[in-house]
Amino acid sequence: MLKENKTARYFKYAFGEIVLVVIGIVIALQLNTWNENRKASNEETKILYALQADFKVSQTRIEETIIQQKRVLNYSKILIEVHERQNNKEFVFFDSHLDSLDHLISYGSTWYRAEPVTGAYNALISAGKVDLIKNEKLRHRLAQFSADLESGFEDQESAMFLLNDLNDQISGFILKIGSNSLRNRFPISPRKKDTIQVSKKFFENDNYFGNLYTKLFMERNRLVRQQSLLNQTEDILAVIDQELSQE
Repeated sequence: MLKENKTARYFKYAFGEIVLVVIGIVIALQLNTWNENRKASNEETKILYALQADFKVSQTRIEETIIQQKRVLNYSKILIEVHERQNNKEFVFFDSHLDSLDHLISYGSTWYRAEPVTGAYNALISAGKVDLIKNEKLRHRLAQFSADLESGFEDQESAMFLLNDLNDQISGFILKIGSNSLRNRFPISPRKKDTIQVSKKFFENDNYFGNLYTKLFMERNRLVRQQSLLNQTEDILAVIDQELSQE
């Protein structure tokens, strides 16, 4: 009986030791899991702040580009309408307001495209840490924005060709109509008076205005594309703000 009692006590003791070891292992695993989750959560927070900073800059750049594009569209429209009217009174007006003509042509012959900042997202992709972002909707929208941006602007080559042709068309008299404020920067002597009769010849240039008309459609399409990028940027920022507010 003494032997049996000792054996029973031994098994109880051994069982208790095993239970304690198992509990210790479980606690250690839970602590390790908690620590890893905490590290991942802290890293996700840093990633979200980096993405937020990039997309805020991108938002500003796209907004500024859209403003410039709308101005280009408006000024191009004004030039085309003057060309179509072929009104001598308007030609006389622009001959006596060459700075205004130069301003219209300068914007009408310009091309704009925003350059969003993607450093944080590119670094995230390179490091293979996209899964640290727990919000699936945010991961999807980041991937969509990156894909849309990388697909580029299909009209870029055509737009550059049109710009070169437009600039060639006005190269012969751009110095004559160059604004005095711009001439003074170099410095080049300002025009003494606006009496150069160039407007009629310019507004009768069908090649220039045919290209400007084509460019107008390209600018419109690019404006729509960049408005889409702006909408995506604002949407991504809203999701990031929501995620950070829960930290």
